[in-house]
Amino acid sequence: MLLLSAASPACSGEAEWRMLHEQASGHFQRGNLEQAELFAREALKEAESSLGPGHRATELSLSTLAATLRLRGKADEALPLAQRLVALRTGQYGPEDASTAIALHNNAETLIALSRFAEAGVLQSRALAVFEKKLGARHIHTATALHNMGAIQLKQAKYEEAEKYLRRALAAKEKALTPGHLSIAHTLDNLATALDGQDRQIEAERLRRRAEAIRRKAK
Repeated sequence: MLLLSAASPACSGEAEWRMLHEQASGHFQRGNLEQAELFAREALKEAESSLGPGHRATELSLSTLAATLRLRGKADEALPLAQRLVALRTGQYGPEDASTAIALHNNAETLIALSRFAEAGVLQSRALAVFEKKLGARHIHTATALHNMGAIQLKQAKYEEAEKYLRRALAAKEKALTPGHLSIAHTLDNLATALDGQDRQIEAERLRRRAEAIRRKAK
């Protein structure tokens, strides 16, 4: 007969949180965002009540729920959670840790969804600086941050600045990813838009043809 000792409240709470968070993450990965939100909300409640506001479980729950809400078009609800996550990781790991930079990046994406582009640019720039310092110029996080900086400039019709970031993003993605990755096509499209804004349509069309060739091969 298997004997089990009584679990302490903290262990019991962590087991309950883990079950809820795994459900939330699974639904998120499968694109079932409504179910992901329901489980993520419950996971956050469990983490905060049983394990505390500074626990790793609370940190992960904030991240999952904020991302789910943003993708469900609820960026206004996601923003305070994203901001809490930045504050939590800054306190836990410091302002120059890669985990903090990821939280800054996700906060910036939430601000982009709310059309608050200037604020998003400030946070994305901070995240980019950390990624470049800690992970290097060829890392996919660095490439993604460069792409987002370019996209933020595009939203503000700052086409020359957008081109600079997007060219760097393209070079970084071509080093970090396999040839023909769809993410490269995405950056090519944005770079073409930046060139269109500068009346450089011939160059823009070349880039769009490259992007389309990548998409055709990916089918």
